[in-house]
Amino acid sequence: MSVIQIFPRDEPLTLMPGQTGPLIEFDVPIEPVPMFLRFIALWTDNTPLKGAPPVFGIKLGEGLITQVAADDTEVGIPGPQEGGTASCRRLPDDIYLLTVTNHSESSTTWKLRIKNRANQTLRFVWVNSNITDDTFQPWMALDDQLSITGRGPVSFAAVRNWGPGTLTIDDSPGTPVGGQESPVVLVHRPAEIAPHGVDHLAFRCGDVLSRRELEHTFRTNDDKVDRATLRIVADPF
Repeated sequence: MSVIQIFPRDEPLTLMPGQTGPLIEFDVPIEPVPMFLRFIALWTDNTPLKGAPPVFGIKLGEGLITQVAADDTEVGIPGPQEGGTASCRRLPDDIYLLTVTNHSESSTTWKLRIKNRANQTLRFVWVNSNITDDTFQPWMALDDQLSITGRGPVSFAAVRNWGPGTLTIDDSPGTPVGGQESPVVLVHRPAEIAPHGVDHLAFRCGDVLSRRELEHTFRTNDDKVDRATLRIVADPF
């Protein structure tokens, strides 16, 4: 059975150059099987920094924090009985795959922290799962609100992907947004957005007699419904 955790809960973790983040608890099976954590280091739209890799700190139970470099070297994590092991591999486009194994075969708490060693402020998102492919999760980031006028020009809303997996949007162009009777219609959407990527959703609006406030949740492969929801204010021309 797949166990998926996406971190952080609300916003990416922002770390300035040289800054170390807090210790954050994550799940690891009691059995001595690998757990995978896929990280993305975000810089600017469509552009990974490709600077110095972060260093990860792993803490098992009351043991010491052990540094794990992104050089694919396996290190021991001190803890009860045999403790655990961890290694990290740097992948293209500032994505990192951290693998941990609980050799203690106990339900001890695992925690990690990140140190940003790059010369720019970065934002970190990561996914934790016992199945490698399930760590390819998107993070849909929409503009807070779309303002549009009836019979006006096409309006746009930016959509970003902050996750380490490709984002897909399934709503078809021509779909009314905000309900079947909505005057606002989706006229363009990207089929998919790669990690780090940004694109736009495009909308047209028909006749509006008085202000209407609408809400539309897009059909995407991001399981967090609130991240896929756009608020729309439609005003008369």
